[in-house]
Amino acid sequence: MTSRANVLTFYAVSVDMKEATFSVFLIRKAIQYTATRGVDTKSLCAAINIDPSLLEVPDHRITGDINRAMWREIVKQTGDNNVGLHMGEEFNLASIGILGYVLYNCQTFNQVLEKLSRYWYLLSQGIYMHYSVSQGQVLCDCDIVSNLKNYLLEEPRQPIESILTSLLTLTKSITGKQLHLYAVWFQHPCPSDISEHQRIFGTNVQFSMPTNRMIFDANCLNWEVLSANPNLLLVFEQYAEAMLHKLSQQNTYTNTVVDAIAQKLKGEVPTIEVIANGLAISVRNLQRELQAEGTSYQQLLDETRKELAIRYLKKPNVMIHDVAFLLGFSEPSAFHRAFKRWTGKTPRAYKGQKIRN
Repeated sequence: MTSRANVLTFYAVSVDMKEATFSVFLIRKAIQYTATRGVDTKSLCAAINIDPSLLEVPDHRITGDINRAMWREIVKQTGDNNVGLHMGEEFNLASIGILGYVLYNCQTFNQVLEKLSRYWYLLSQGIYMHYSVSQGQVLCDCDIVSNLKNYLLEEPRQPIESILTSLLTLTKSITGKQLHLYAVWFQHPCPSDISEHQRIFGTNVQFSMPTNRMIFDANCLNWEVLSANPNLLLVFEQYAEAMLHKLSQQNTYTNTVVDAIAQKLKGEVPTIEVIANGLAISVRNLQRELQAEGTSYQQLLDETRKELAIRYLKKPNVMIHDVAFLLGFSEPSAFHRAFKRWTGKTPRAYKGQKIRN
C-alpha cells in the first residue's frame, strides 16, 4: 500500500471517530489542587483556554484537548513531574460528585469496586475501569479506551498515575486500612526517576505493560466501609443511574460541537470548517451527524451564543459591548437585535433586571 493510501485509510477511519469526554469534576479537582500549590487559577484557566465559570456547571463535559493542555500546564506551572501521583495522595471523595457519595455509603470494599466500575463512565469516557479475581488476587484494571478519539492514548502518564494513587487514598479513607499491593502496572514508559512511585505504592512498579493495573489480596474485598449506609446508598445510586442513562442517551456530536464552539468563540465566530477540523471529521460528515441528531451547526452556534450571552450578562462587572465583541458580533446593535430575538429583552434591560434581583 502506498503512503498516500495509508494516509487516506487513516483519514477514513478517523473522520467518523467520536471523541471521549470527561467530567468537569476531574478538571476542577486538578485546578483546585494546583491552587493549593500557589498556582493562580485564572491564569491557569486562561492558559488552557477554558472559561472558569464552566467549572461550576456539574454536568459539563470537557474535551480531551482541554485535559491534555491542563496536565501539560500543571506540570509546567508546578514544576512537578510527579504531579499526578501527588494529586492522587490528596484525593477527596467529595471532589467527584455523585460517584463520591455512592462510594462513601457502600458496605464493603468489594461493593466500592463494583460501583466504581459501573459509574466510572460518569467521570470519564476515555477509561474503562473494571476488576476481576484470579487465584486469590484482585486485578484492578484501568484500560484506556481506544475506539474513541482519546488524548489518553498519547499522553496517559499524569491522569493514569493520579487515578491509581487516588484509589489507594480512597481505600484508606473509607475503610481505615492500607491497601498493600503485590504489583502495580503502567502502560506508559518508565520515567527517569521512579522513587516517588516506589514510595507511594510500596511494591514492584512496572512500566510499558499491557494495561494499567493494581494487584492485591482478594481478602481485602471483605473490608467494611466505615461510613456504610444502605438507605443513603439507594438514594444516591438512583440518582447516579439517572445520570448514567442521560449521559448514554446524549447526542455526542451535539454536545461536542457546543463545547468546541464555546471554546473558539473569543471575538470571532468559528466556522463549521474550523470546528470540523478540530474534531477530525469532514464538514459533510459533521453535518450528517448533526442532522441525525435533529439539529444543525447554525442552530447550535445560535444557541451557544445565546447561553453565553445570558451567562456573561449575569456578571455585574461585564460590559455589554464586551459581550458583543466576545460573541463575535460585528457591532453592538447586531448583538442587541439578536439578544432581543432570543429573550424578548434588550441586553441592557436584562442586565438591569438581574442586578436588581
